[in-house]
Amino acid sequence: MNLQRKIPILMATGMVVAAGSMLASTVPATAASSPQSERAAQAKTNDPLVVRLRSTDNKTVVNKDHFRPGVTEFRVTETAKKQSTIAVLESENIERSFNLLNKAFQGAAGSADAMAKFDRITTVYSGESAGGRWQVRLSKGKYYAVDTRTNNLTSFNVKGERRTPNMKKGDSEVTATNDNMWKTSGVVQGPWVRFTNNSPEVHFLEADHVKESTTAKDVREALKSPGQPKWILPGGFFIDIQSPNISTVHKVKVPGDKVLLICFMPSEEEDGVPHAFMGMWKLNQSRAS
Repeated sequence: MNLQRKIPILMATGMVVAAGSMLASTVPATAASSPQSERAAQAKTNDPLVVRLRSTDNKTVVNKDHFRPGVTEFRVTETAKKQSTIAVLESENIERSFNLLNKAFQGAAGSADAMAKFDRITTVYSGESAGGRWQVRLSKGKYYAVDTRTNNLTSFNVKGERRTPNMKKGDSEVTATNDNMWKTSGVVQGPWVRFTNNSPEVHFLEADHVKESTTAKDVREALKSPGQPKWILPGGFFIDIQSPNISTVHKVKVPGDKVLLICFMPSEEEDGVPHAFMGMWKLNQSRAS
């Protein structure tokens, strides 16, 4: 992993496409269960509604095209590419949202302003790779599920009477703070990690497994170097971008020993500088899940 050049999975490979082709790739979801059957199922359990997401080279699919608002658990069963994630978002203008995000990642003049405009018209409710699952509270509205490598997206609607289940209690919590830094509830442990964005900007959460001997000095030097740090170990987890004032709970595999929490989203306030270069990283002991 190259800490100097790393960018988030979302938008990393040119996710923006022309409106015509992007909207043409929107595919109908499979038939949803009836409101009556959904309420009957809810009466038997207080667990969140499970919605499954999958994508191939040609389409992204959500297995329910509408359901009631409340805590929803998204499960990603398949993605088109090895490093794809599927993210959930809502936007006042989906074409403009992606054009702004593309400009933000170009890092040229106006990139920070583009990031800020994206944030104003778009809410991202996080995302996961194949096998991942997370819970989030959704209100009424129209949402999109998008594969971050193929650009394919599909829409679904949240409407009707609110469901009442609670979100899963996280075994540990990682919070993006108001000053764009990381705060943890202690040792990062799984299997459920709560990710809360209390900052004014969009963030993702990357947790890299590192050697126990890794120091803050090692991280600072790696951020200045194009080389691959020798202290990065296999394992870790990645939670795709999440908007301010959103809290999610993810089931992840937390590696043992120590993790590096880091974010490379371009800043809205600092001319598009990746958050990691502003100090948004933290070494934290972890407990294997």
